[in-house]
Amino acid sequence: MLLPNFKFILRRFNRQRLNTFLHLTGLTLGITVCLLIGLFIHHELTYDNYHEKADRIYRFNQIWQTVSGEVEADYSAPAPLGDFLRTNFPSIETVASVYPLAASAVEITPQKRFNQEGILYAESTILDVFDFEVLEGNGHETLRKPWHALLTTSSAEKFFGRENPIGKTFLLDNEHTVTVGGIIADVPDNTHLPATMLVSYPIGKGVMDWAVSNWGAIFGASTYAVLKEGASPTDLEAPIQAQFDQRINDPEDPEKSGIHIQPLAKIHLEPQYAGGSEWVQATNPKWLWFFGAVGSIVLILACINFINLSTAQSMRRAKEVGVRKAIGGNNAQLITQFIAEAFLLVFVSAIFAVVLAQLAQPHVNQLLDKKIFFDYLFTPNFLAVFVGAITLISLLTGIYPAWLTARFQPATALKSRAVAGNRSASFLRKSLVITQFTLSGTLLIALLIISEQMDFFYTKNLGFDKDNVVTVKIPTRDKTNLLTAELAQITGVKNFTFTSGKPSQRNHNGTIMHPTDLESPERQEVNLLFGDANYSEMYQLQLLAGRFYTKADSVHSSVELPKDQRTPKILVNETLVKSMGFASNEAAIGQQFKIGWYDWQPEIVGVVQDFVTNTLHESIKPTAIFQNPRNYNEIGIKIAANSDVKATLAGIETVWRKAFPNEFYEYEFLDEHIAQAYDSESRLLGFFKIFAGLAMFISCLGLWGLATFAAVQRTKELGIRKVLGATTENLVALLSKDFLALVGIALLIAMPIAWYGSNEWLNNFAFRIEINGWTFVLAAVAALSIAFLTVSFQSIRAALTNPVESLRGE
Repeated sequence: MLLPNFKFILRRFNRQRLNTFLHLTGLTLGITVCLLIGLFIHHELTYDNYHEKADRIYRFNQIWQTVSGEVEADYSAPAPLGDFLRTNFPSIETVASVYPLAASAVEITPQKRFNQEGILYAESTILDVFDFEVLEGNGHETLRKPWHALLTTSSAEKFFGRENPIGKTFLLDNEHTVTVGGIIADVPDNTHLPATMLVSYPIGKGVMDWAVSNWGAIFGASTYAVLKEGASPTDLEAPIQAQFDQRINDPEDPEKSGIHIQPLAKIHLEPQYAGGSEWVQATNPKWLWFFGAVGSIVLILACINFINLSTAQSMRRAKEVGVRKAIGGNNAQLITQFIAEAFLLVFVSAIFAVVLAQLAQPHVNQLLDKKIFFDYLFTPNFLAVFVGAITLISLLTGIYPAWLTARFQPATALKSRAVAGNRSASFLRKSLVITQFTLSGTLLIALLIISEQMDFFYTKNLGFDKDNVVTVKIPTRDKTNLLTAELAQITGVKNFTFTSGKPSQRNHNGTIMHPTDLESPERQEVNLLFGDANYSEMYQLQLLAGRFYTKADSVHSSVELPKDQRTPKILVNETLVKSMGFASNEAAIGQQFKIGWYDWQPEIVGVVQDFVTNTLHESIKPTAIFQNPRNYNEIGIKIAANSDVKATLAGIETVWRKAFPNEFYEYEFLDEHIAQAYDSESRLLGFFKIFAGLAMFISCLGLWGLATFAAVQRTKELGIRKVLGATTENLVALLSKDFLALVGIALLIAMPIAWYGSNEWLNNFAFRIEINGWTFVLAAVAALSIAFLTVSFQSIRAALTNPVESLRGE
């Protein structure tokens, strides 16, 4: 019985190729989207889960309750915390402190130098916490020796080729001679610590000795611990907090420091703690929920599309059902056959989806800048979910069309008067179309709003000039005179300034301020920017009151002066003026206050318009701009608009290398640096655009199915209308208006849903767009136009049918 039915199913698929193609296309696209999104979510949720003790590993983060009541968090912990944990908690199995470095110079020979990323200073116990696989050498012994390292296989090959690296040395940061003591396997991609080498922890061994017993020493090191089986991290919180209160916190000070014990599994999913030491950007879980919802929506649309197309075909199968029932077939047999057809279509679609997802995977990786491996699909858990989902989809999409078709009565079916067009079936089909376009319309509106916000990020005036500005780090400040003289000679250089960093960047220097008393509960936090006398002119800061400081004013910043004479002349922004309670910008000129930096008592000489000092995710903070050469570590260089950019950059590099011949030269355009702050969101937006487009396409396939059904059902009606004088335009309008009404209803439902969801998303940003009514109008016009084009093709085809052919059966 099964084999003849199977052959019959294949013959029917072959006869109805267009219908089969539409079924397979919709389901294949829906399943492909779910596969790709599922692999992406799986990748993000499985960071660091490959470690054997992953469920017992915790990182100790420090948090601060600021004087303004805000809570700030960081992945760092006080340097003495590691020893405190070792000696006071029997429930802890092992502890390790690690310190990730920024890109650092590695010199194998004077002719072979690298700007190496992923260097991790680590205690030997790191090997007892994380599963770094030691391939050669004694890992623990190596990391106990000062200035010894374990290289990954890739780094060893990069540095020494095919030579045995054990015992060889290299120069780190032009200062420390490091001996290679062993080789470890390359670290998997889905980790928050993608180390390329482990170097023995130098803190307290001649490096930063002051930090060993200083509970206030926060310099970027992290502390990890493995708890014993059955131990709870909550038992550690109170004793550690008591230590913080004793060592760091002042009972009368509103600013408090505390601890947050973070499970390893959450490190990649809690961006407020900087994810993984700023090497790997953490993922906001809201994005995972969002894409999970998008994947579900697209699959639901594909299923609805399948049902609509199947019901549209039920009229054409009425006689088949009648014949089968007339020769003894029963409903159960028919339902079984039709569900078998659905299973076969879904199964073939799943195979196509797996192939398509595998082909798309490299492009997805490139788009997201990740290394998501397709092998995840073949893990037991993922495979079980996939097979279960395919089975469920087959049942959900096959049962209703099978039941609808099998219930035809032989007498009416053989007369082509099947009940497929009854009210309940018609209502369900129309409801499904409304559901489809509600979901796809919501995604379309959300896409437009998110795109507007991203455009806002890239186009908003930040309050300073960022165009044609190149920034270059300077290793030391003793060559500023040479650089000044040489840069001034380059034709394409319009202006330049020595600074502590870019006007807009993360991690500006910060301190506290108050008019008279830094211990006052009313003290404020302030961002500190350092720049020479050219800073304001080069970045085109807008002066609102007072004057810009001059080079002559720099003498007041010298730390060689007695404390009561350290009165640097500074610029402040509008937000600082407001936070200090001055009546106006003019009233702030000449005022002095205290800050917790060099015992300065700065005097305000100018107020500048607020400019963005971090990213548009965050509000503008009180900011003060000083000139102090001790804090300069970067040059901002303005390139003339009509100059030869390539030649100018080459000239800048020549000057820099003349000043620092043994250092790595790197430059960065300021506008590109600022854009990088939104790179992750931009990539996810690109990911979303693809799926939103597919959602609309699948919805149109469903609409096509309903249009096909209507055209078949009303063939004779259209023939009669045409005989009575109806034009093609009249018939197209007649067939299209009902469908467009359904889409219009769907859009009315989608608009408030999209508004609410988008508004909640926009509330995550300090600087955001206001949702514009024209966005909804544009989305509605686009959706209605797409729907009309989809329906009109089938409508025109039906309207052009010869009425003689339509009425021949009467």
